[in-house]
Amino acid sequence: MGREIIFLSESSDRSTIKKANDVEIFTLDYNSHKNLQQLGIKHSNAESFLNYDERLWIFNTAKKFHDWYKDPSLNIFELKDVNLLGLLDGIELHTLLMDKLIIFWTIKKILDAKNPDIIECPNEIREIVNSLKKNNSIDIKINSEEKHEELIWDTIDVKHNVLGKPISMKVSRTKYNKLKNILDKTVSSTFGLWFDLKNRNKKTLLILELFPPIYKELLQNLKSDDYNVIIINQRRPVTYNRESIKVLKNSNCKLISKNDLFGEKDEREISETKEKYSQKLLDLWNNNEIFDKIFRINDISFWPIIKNNLKQVFTRRMNDYVESVFFAKKLFSKINISCILSLYDVGETEKVFLKCKNDNVDSFLLEHGFSLLSEDSKTFGTLMSYDNFRGKIIVWSNHQKEFLVSNYKIKSDKILALGSPRHDALTRMRSNRSENKKFRVLIAPTPITQLQGHDTTKIHEKFEKLIIRLCEIFKNYHDVEIVFKIHPSQSGHNDEIKQIIQEYSKKIPIYMLNPVAELIQSSQLVITITPEAWAPSTIVLESMIVGTPIMNIILDEKSYNYEFEYVQQNAVIAISDDSDLDNEIKQIVYDEGVRHELRENGKKFVKNFLKNYGNSSRELAEFLKNDLK
Repeated sequence: MGREIIFLSESSDRSTIKKANDVEIFTLDYNSHKNLQQLGIKHSNAESFLNYDERLWIFNTAKKFHDWYKDPSLNIFELKDVNLLGLLDGIELHTLLMDKLIIFWTIKKILDAKNPDIIECPNEIREIVNSLKKNNSIDIKINSEEKHEELIWDTIDVKHNVLGKPISMKVSRTKYNKLKNILDKTVSSTFGLWFDLKNRNKKTLLILELFPPIYKELLQNLKSDDYNVIIINQRRPVTYNRESIKVLKNSNCKLISKNDLFGEKDEREISETKEKYSQKLLDLWNNNEIFDKIFRINDISFWPIIKNNLKQVFTRRMNDYVESVFFAKKLFSKINISCILSLYDVGETEKVFLKCKNDNVDSFLLEHGFSLLSEDSKTFGTLMSYDNFRGKIIVWSNHQKEFLVSNYKIKSDKILALGSPRHDALTRMRSNRSENKKFRVLIAPTPITQLQGHDTTKIHEKFEKLIIRLCEIFKNYHDVEIVFKIHPSQSGHNDEIKQIIQEYSKKIPIYMLNPVAELIQSSQLVITITPEAWAPSTIVLESMIVGTPIMNIILDEKSYNYEFEYVQQNAVIAISDDSDLDNEIKQIVYDEGVRHELRENGKKFVKNFLKNYGNSSRELAEFLKNDLK
C-alpha cells in the first residue's frame, strides 16, 4: 500500500478517518481542526504550508485577474458599450479568487512535499487535486457529498433583532429582489416617494447604495426645489426601515421605478437581449481554451477550480445585468443626471451606472469607512479602488488625501478632504451612560474574511479564545454587564461569533441592526476585536467622537495599529490578545481618571483628524449644489 494523505473539511465524513501511522491528515478549516482535536486525532493544519509572504503574493496575484473580462475574446459580451461580464461585484470576485487560490497553492505545496499515492479529499477540492496530481496512477477517494457553493450576494441574509437576539433568515437573491420590488412599490406609492418624470429636465443628483438614516444630515442639506435627488439602492432596500422612509420624505429624496421608464418596445427588446446573451453564455462555457489562457499562473491553469462558480453566478445573474444596463441607459437618456455620488465603485449597482453614464456626468466617490493606511499596508488599500476611480474622491481627512497622493500617485486636485457626513450627528450626541444601573461594556468584533488572505485556523482559534476569555473576565466583575454588536455584513464568520457567545451564555445580549451610535452612547467602555491590525473598525473612530473610552484588541502579529497616531496620543488603548487583559481592563473599568484621559484625548484626536468636524454634511452638500448649477 502506498503513501496516503487525507484532506478534511467541514463537509467531510469523519467516520471514515484512519488513525494509521502511515496516513497523514490535513484539515482545511477551523471546524475540522476543532473536531479532530476533540477526538484526539493527530493532524496538521494545511494552511500552515503557506507563509505570510506567500499569502501576500496570492493577494497581489488575485488583483491581476479583476479585469479578466477585458480579454479581446470576450468582447462579444458588450451591451451598449458595457461588458456584462465586468459587472460582477468586485469584492465577490476577489473573495472567490482568494478562497480558491489560497487552497490551490496550499494543496500544491503539500502534494509537492508529500508525493502521495493515495489522496482522500472532500468533493469541493477534487478539481484542485485532479489538476495538480503529477500522474494518473494516484488514487483519489472522496470523503464528502457534493457541496453547493455560492458567492456573497447569491443569498441575502435578512436580519432582525428580537428581544436582544439577532435573528437572520437567508433568502435567495431572486426571492429577495421580488420581495424588495413589492416593498418599494407599496411604500413608495403610500408615502409619495416615486420620482415624478415631470421634473426630468431639472438637474439631478443620483445617489447609489446609500442608507438614508446614516446620511440624514447630508440628505437634509441637499433638499432643494432647484434640482432633483434620486437614490437607487439594490443591495439594501431604503423602504424597509421606518426611519429611512421618514428621512427620504423629509429630504424630498425620490426613488425611480423601471416601470416608469420602460415601454412595451423596451420590454420586448430587453427580453430578446436576455435570450441572446444567455445563449452566448451557453456557448462560452464550452470553450475552455479561452479561460485556460486567461486564468493562468506560472503556466498553471486554475480555470477548472473556478469554472463552476463563475458559470453558476453568470447564469443566474445575466438577465439582471442585461436589464440593469437598459435601465441605466434609459435613466441617463430620460432624466437630466448631472452627477453621481456613491460610497463604492466596485459593487454591481455602482458599476452599471458608472459605466453607463454620459461623459458630461460627474462622479464622486465618498469615503465610507475609517482607514489609516501606512506604507506597509497600502497594498490592501487598493481594494478600495481609489487609484482606478475616474471621478473625484471625497475623503474624511487631510491625512487620507496626503496618503492617496503620495502612495497611489493620484493627482491632488482629484481628492477633496471635506470630512465625514455620516458622523456629523455623533459630534452633537450627548451621553446617556449615567442612565445605566450597571457599568456597560460594548464588545464589537470585526469578522474574519479571506479578502487579504489571512482567514486561518490560528486566527479563528485566537478569536474564539478571546471572546470566551472576555466573557470570563467580566463575569467576575461586580455591576458590569457586557453586550455584543455584530458587524452587519454578509460574512459567514458572524454566525460563528454568535454561536460562540450563545454557547457561553444565552443571556448575553447580541445586537446586529441596532444603531451603533446608540450602543456606544449608552456604554462606559467599548472593546473592539480586530483580526488584522492594519484595519481598525470604524467603531474606534465613532467611540472617540461620542466620548466613550475604547480598547482595541488585535489578533494578528503585525504592529501597524500600534503606530497609529491615536494610539500614540493615548486616545485608544491598543493591545494584543496575549496581553494581561484582566489587568488592562480592570484599570479602565475601575479608574475614572484613566477613562477621562481617554475621552479627552479621543476628542482632541477626532477634532484634528476629521475635516469640517460636525459640519461636513453642509460642506459636501454645498459642493454638490455647485456642481449642479
